[in-house]
Amino acid sequence: MKLHNYLLALAMLLSTIAHAQKIKISVLPADATIYEVKTGGLEELIGTGSAEIKINKDFPTQVIFKKPGFKPFTKTYQRIKGVDVKKEDLVELKERMVTITAEPYDAKIFVNGVEIGTRKIYVYIADNSSTTVEVKKPGYYKKSKTYYNQPGRDLSPVDDIIVLEDKAVKVKLFPNDAQIFVDGKKLPDNSDEIIVPSKTNVAVEYRKEGYVPVERTYYNKEGMPQTPLFETISLKDRVVRVNTTPTDATIKVDGKPVATGEYSIKVVEGACVEVIIERAGYVSILKNFCNQSNMQVPPVNEHIALKTDEAYTSSIQSDQANVNFTIAVGETRTPEDAWKIINGIVTNYFDVIEMADKETSYIRTAWSMKNFPNNTIRTRVIVKPGNTGTLQYVVKIQSESSGEANTGAKDDEKFKEWERLLNTYKDVISEMQARLK
Repeated sequence: MKLHNYLLALAMLLSTIAHAQKIKISVLPADATIYEVKTGGLEELIGTGSAEIKINKDFPTQVIFKKPGFKPFTKTYQRIKGVDVKKEDLVELKERMVTITAEPYDAKIFVNGVEIGTRKIYVYIADNSSTTVEVKKPGYYKKSKTYYNQPGRDLSPVDDIIVLEDKAVKVKLFPNDAQIFVDGKKLPDNSDEIIVPSKTNVAVEYRKEGYVPVERTYYNKEGMPQTPLFETISLKDRVVRVNTTPTDATIKVDGKPVATGEYSIKVVEGACVEVIIERAGYVSILKNFCNQSNMQVPPVNEHIALKTDEAYTSSIQSDQANVNFTIAVGETRTPEDAWKIINGIVTNYFDVIEMADKETSYIRTAWSMKNFPNNTIRTRVIVKPGNTGTLQYVVKIQSESSGEANTGAKDDEKFKEWERLLNTYKDVISEMQARLK
């Protein structure tokens, strides 16, 4: 019985050998290796560039062709009844393969826009085509590479590493049309990402006309503050660029002189700023700029033109305005003569006398009003006796302006001292001095 089984097995083996056929296989590139897949998936090296294998109709033979930088190619050989088996076969490896490693290891790897994995992947490039690999991670500037398998192009490497080193800050802006300047250079409109190259830092300024810029510094250096992944920038404080006519007018902010002709005024969120523009010979202008939700939005630019003050051109600068001026009476004059002369001069200039007392030598006129298109001037004279022992008078010409037209004589709160005298009254003191000698 044992002999019978042995002879049967031997006959089957001889039958298989009789039906097996050899075939020579070659591969390009010529230094590619050839492996035959054995039972259990074990790969056995059978040649480099070429090899000879046996094929039969009962057992398919699986062969793998490999070369670094190329995608492995698997081919199965088997005899099929009625089909002649060629004695030689040529296989050409055409599809390239690149082993890509990404750092940091948790960065995501995309191939032609499709997420494939992290850390390490294999990229295949079909014949006469290209493949783009992109590596991304929040907080880093993405990197991409394109690998080619085309005539005239550089061959793709066998292995490649893509390292994310430059940091990136995603920015959300309010207002959204604000501009971004990095180290003084403007980024394209609608940019929303700041790149911080490895081992450097960048100075960033967020700007929009009419707003106070916001400045930031982002670092990509060891030992320096961590660069944020995201940043929300809100421009809140306003800037009003004021320029004046005439160009040498004084600009005051909250009562303090800050410039002449032109100045950028900062109006912080929730506050108001009082601005006064003034120049001798012109009517001053007061403006209030507010940065509050219930107020009109401050303008970006404000041109303020002062109007000529006709009161100025109708007057002179005088050190006699609003000053007690002592006038001595000549020795040949009696008190009665001096009083009569004083009264005559005062009534010559002023129509209404409010108070006159000969016994106390006191005179006070009513306000004399003079209206101009942009100002109101009121003037009066007060005369009182000087030091006892000598005959003398103390004369004061009160000169005040309101800064606006048609101010009432009794609106005292609107007037302030004016260091000028209308031409009508410029000779009052000198006439008194001359006639009381």
